[in-house]
Amino acid sequence: MTSTETHSNSEPAATRTRNAAQCAIALRELGQATVAELSARTGLSRPTVEVGLDAMTGRGVVSILGDLTAGGRGAGRPARIYAFRARAGYLAAVDVGPHRVRVALADLSGGIAGWLDRQTDADAVGPNRMTGVRRAIDECLREAGVAASELVGMGVAVTGMVGLDGRLIVSRNLPDWEGVDVAAHLGRVYDCPVTIENDIRMAALAEHRLGAARLADDVLYLFAGHRVSMALIIDGKLRHGRHSAAGEMGGIAFSMPVDDQHDQLRWRTAASGEGVFRLAADGDEESLEEVRQFTAGLATGVAVAAMTVDPDLIVVGGGLSSAGGVLLDPLREAVCAAIPVPVSPTIIASELGSEAVALGTLVHAFGSVSTSLYGAEGLPEPTIDVDDARSRAREAAA
Repeated sequence: MTSTETHSNSEPAATRTRNAAQCAIALRELGQATVAELSARTGLSRPTVEVGLDAMTGRGVVSILGDLTAGGRGAGRPARIYAFRARAGYLAAVDVGPHRVRVALADLSGGIAGWLDRQTDADAVGPNRMTGVRRAIDECLREAGVAASELVGMGVAVTGMVGLDGRLIVSRNLPDWEGVDVAAHLGRVYDCPVTIENDIRMAALAEHRLGAARLADDVLYLFAGHRVSMALIIDGKLRHGRHSAAGEMGGIAFSMPVDDQHDQLRWRTAASGEGVFRLAADGDEESLEEVRQFTAGLATGVAVAAMTVDPDLIVVGGGLSSAGGVLLDPLREAVCAAIPVPVSPTIIASELGSEAVALGTLVHAFGSVSTSLYGAEGLPEPTIDVDDARSRAREAAA
């Protein structure tokens, strides 16, 4: 991490704030360090680092461990060690599905502090659904030994089209929450900033920051599970569009049998898509033909989006992505056949699987509290411990 700084006390307040925030982020990466180490890490002068650390200590995200090292400033004088206070606050991610609520909890350094997965009652709609969500959050906090007052931010992922004002515009799976200001309600209950976003966008964000698309700028994320949906990342940022409808292609471009009542794909040779792909992997001819028809139904929409954006990568996530080549090979073939020019998009499987939505929501929550925690916008999120998240998710599902 490097920085350009202006010396003397006359530097603008915004520059001082940004420099201080950079010191905190560098310390977050190192865990603990001396002023000299942070100066080398950030490219800032020692006096600037000292001022920045004082500011971040006042914000509560940095602490002084003491004069513990040998040979600091002056002959034999010990150097003061500073530490990042990872447990000075926590962020929660809440993935709200039609029949399930998943809650992930992380400290300020991205360490996973809690993970909970709960089924919801079939009649849990409207206020009852909100009650179920609050119970899941409270249970996750309780199991992690974290007080609600320690939350500094929360992200919520929902199925459906989320407007720029944070309200759910339309959702076949959560129609009782359409128009409801979910973020405001949870913000009042937990006294922290709350953001709400579309679940597929959150999965795309997770793959971009933590998964299969880490080195890509432009990403097309295709979700293939109980339903098919899409999200876009352009120049490293989620693309929403004028009406927050970017990627909402659905039945416009994808041709496949759908149960309109439940907004889920219908399958012929097995009860679920996973079952169809298992049979196909075993060589069942009828299932192989159903897979071929399914990928053909995806191909035109994927090809149109790919030629519109020309992304670095197309990442396929959702439950069906675990089928690997059984899905990806015929999809690649069908997409390339639908493109009339010599372009072959790179299509790969998700690395994060079913944890992608919760992880992406954590990333989004960290981004939303950058200013309140550090005083500056656009700071990098911490690297979330994906392996620990997966381990906790397996335990929660057991």
